[in-house]
Amino acid sequence: MASLSAAHHLDPLLVAGPDEDGGQRGMFRTAWDFSFRMVLQYIKNSYKDDPFRTFLEVCLIGFIVWYMTKQKYNIGNNEIELSEKEIDELVDDWRPEPLVPELTEFERETLDKAALLDGPNGIKVRLASGNGKALLNFASYNFLGFVDNPDFEKRAIETLRKYGVGSCGPPGFYGTLDVHMELEKHLAAFVGHSAAILYSQAFTTILSVIPCFSKRGDIIVADEAVNFSLQQAIALSRSKVYWYKHNDMADLERVLKD
Repeated sequence: MASLSAAHHLDPLLVAGPDEDGGQRGMFRTAWDFSFRMVLQYIKNSYKDDPFRTFLEVCLIGFIVWYMTKQKYNIGNNEIELSEKEIDELVDDWRPEPLVPELTEFERETLDKAALLDGPNGIKVRLASGNGKALLNFASYNFLGFVDNPDFEKRAIETLRKYGVGSCGPPGFYGTLDVHMELEKHLAAFVGHSAAILYSQAFTTILSVIPCFSKRGDIIVADEAVNFSLQQAIALSRSKVYWYKHNDMADLERVLKD
């Protein structure tokens, strides 16, 4: 009925054409009448099938109308104009906070007692306050002396020129390169296995390996003082965990017997 009514209203407009007086007004009136009938029919059908949906849509439309018509918050123009004298006084009174906080007495004493190196950091170092004798450095991660090795430095420069440098190096972040696969091949051959896999760091290695081999229903007996990465890996495995006291073999024996 709605389509027949719309067609009935449109026929005179099509015959008369838009150039006659009142043609455009009649076209808009017909379009409005057709749209209103379509919306009314949609509401009737939706209410018959799902009245809750109709109620929800009416509430949503009402909220949109309320939000579009409500008065918006206007902060207005509350700028305060200062004179040159007031600006100069504010500038003179302003004291910036230090970029680095001042050291406490304990921190200053600790810093004064810290050893200063004379030369580059490495496995063997010389102290600035010493007699020039080389000392073994136990506070360095350069365990094997790779950092100050000239052969490794040369190879590192060649690798940077070939592959470039970025914020990531492991294949899980940067993408698998031929050097990654070559290193995995050499590592597998060194330990006598068919394959090896590289991880970005020891933390991710532990988080992957333990849940891979220990699943829900398995049993793990662990020292209660293991590091954080092991604790997280054990938790991720969803295994049954029995903890024994740190380095206490008697307590380990008790747990195993129980």
